[in-house]
Amino acid sequence: MSEPIRILNVVGRMDRGGIETLIMNVYRHIDRSKVQFDFLAHYGKENADYNAEIRSLGGRIYEAPVIKTEEKTYFWRLFEYRKALKEFFKEHQEYHVVHGHMTNTAAIYMPIAKKYGRATTCIAHSHLAKTQKSNSPITAIATDILRFPLRFCATDYFACSESAARWLFSKKDIESGKVKIVQNGIDSKVFDYNPEIRERVRNSFHLADKTVIGHVGRFYHPKNHAFILDVFHEYMKINPNSVLMLVGDGELRSEIEKKAEKLHMEQNVMFLGLRSDVPDVEQGFDLFLMPSLYEGLPVAGIEAQASGLPVVASDSITTEMDVTNHCRFLSLTEPVGVWAEAIDKMLHGFQRKSEASKIVAAGYDIRETANFLQNFYLEKHALTESL
Repeated sequence: MSEPIRILNVVGRMDRGGIETLIMNVYRHIDRSKVQFDFLAHYGKENADYNAEIRSLGGRIYEAPVIKTEEKTYFWRLFEYRKALKEFFKEHQEYHVVHGHMTNTAAIYMPIAKKYGRATTCIAHSHLAKTQKSNSPITAIATDILRFPLRFCATDYFACSESAARWLFSKKDIESGKVKIVQNGIDSKVFDYNPEIRERVRNSFHLADKTVIGHVGRFYHPKNHAFILDVFHEYMKINPNSVLMLVGDGELRSEIEKKAEKLHMEQNVMFLGLRSDVPDVEQGFDLFLMPSLYEGLPVAGIEAQASGLPVVASDSITTEMDVTNHCRFLSLTEPVGVWAEAIDKMLHGFQRKSEASKIVAAGYDIRETANFLQNFYLEKHALTESL
């Protein structure tokens, strides 16, 4: 039996974020006897959340020199970074396909992968619809500048949504069909609404008679947790018998915990940390709140709808996310009272039910996404081998 082809995924680090969860969803559902995933990770975190699972599935993880942390960008390490990439691709001639999920330095690593390695397919995958906020204005400017040569370095263009495509690629490339929308697939069967699991979860958290507003996401700036607390604080004036459940971890968690204390909401806000049972926990929610500052097309939003939840989200998120017709989009400039009233209206008379068929029909089932990517990788690899 022949060995599987190996795909190099270039990522930040494999913590539990939306992009990383999508990659892992694909990884779990591809035929690993034909396609294996390896990872070139940045940001220097050897014990990233998914690393153990990656290795258990047969994947390899390589660490690139750190040129950026949450707090700082080390521009003077750029030469070290380039040198390390040259050595890496000289040594690893097995990678014909490089899937670039991290696009801010793709204009650096893709040409090197072609010149010093054997990469013939370099995929630029846009997962965002806006440049991420940086503590350094210089870093933000550099990231924007590096977006433009990326179009010439990559051989193939992917985006998770139309808005994410418009952010990274030209109008000409989009209209010509060169940009492929690869939807953020989820396991709709795992998230499908289940009344029995809902009852068990709510009983375990002592929430039988509570209205539960939920959010799943890393505690960092784009997810806007401070605004979530402000909205929930206002919603409690409408419905004092309510609870906010926050699933996730991150650099801003302690700051948000302190804010909850300052607002005297300690008894009504539950910080659940990282969970391996997110599909079950979401069964216990009544509504999903997502006031993100920016997203590409959030996996968490699709998962929430798959579990039958109504969603109140910011209008910075593309309306492409709404596949069940149970999403309400509001401007972040609206007062928190407007958000609280929207939550109340969404919940009033809402009848929760299975939405799995809508998720599948809209193309968001992970089996479809994994099948497309597997066939794409195999076709590109076969073309290289025939040269």
